[in-house]
Amino acid sequence: MLNSISKRDFVRSPIIAGAVAGVGSLPLIALLLVLSVPREGAAAAQSSRDDWKRVHSALDLQALLTHSLADAPLTSAERAQIYKVIDDKTIHDSFTDDQRDEERRAVLSARVGRIGLADDGSQQILVEGPSMFCGATGNCSLWVFNRHDGKLQLVLAAGGGLFFVRQTSRHGYHDVATGWHMSAFEEAYAVYGWNGTKYEQIDCYGVAFDRNSSGGPPAVTDCPKTSQ
Repeated sequence: MLNSISKRDFVRSPIIAGAVAGVGSLPLIALLLVLSVPREGAAAAQSSRDDWKRVHSALDLQALLTHSLADAPLTSAERAQIYKVIDDKTIHDSFTDDQRDEERRAVLSARVGRIGLADDGSQQILVEGPSMFCGATGNCSLWVFNRHDGKLQLVLAAGGGLFFVRQTSRHGYHDVATGWHMSAFEEAYAVYGWNGTKYEQIDCYGVAFDRNSSGGPPAVTDCPKTSQ
């Protein structure tokens, strides 16, 4: 399996699907290039870039994700839908035809829990990818599903080792952010806002701390702009 940042951490996001192949560990600038997306209209509004100050307020994913996909309180149709999202080409191709039982066990080991992101108090389903496909620094694939008209709707495909629910909201859902552990001195953050039907990335930035431990503030950098 992959070291440091998992290849799967990147390719699960629809924003960055197909942008990375054969990824092992990446420097901060490489991740920012992958995470960067064009932003237009209302989504271009600058969000605060202080998630790195609030690491203590990140969700305790270990405490929140209390079930595996195998035993989560889901209908068989919901379980099959989540399974299909997780078991994409990246995971499927990691196993041979003789290892399909192992593949199924790996996918069903994904962690599942409930999270409240909507202003109306409704609950969403948060899923963390199988640990064997997470990076060595704790970055994993993350998905959020919403129940709509009796079916699950995938509303966020992201990744990272930290998950924040921000106080700000739009269209009835809180903004969220994910943080990536890059090294002892570098982190990267992606920020998502609700566009009326699902989450879309509205910002991303990198944080580089002083390696000399001088106590000064870290350098916060934009993701490089990409063309459509």
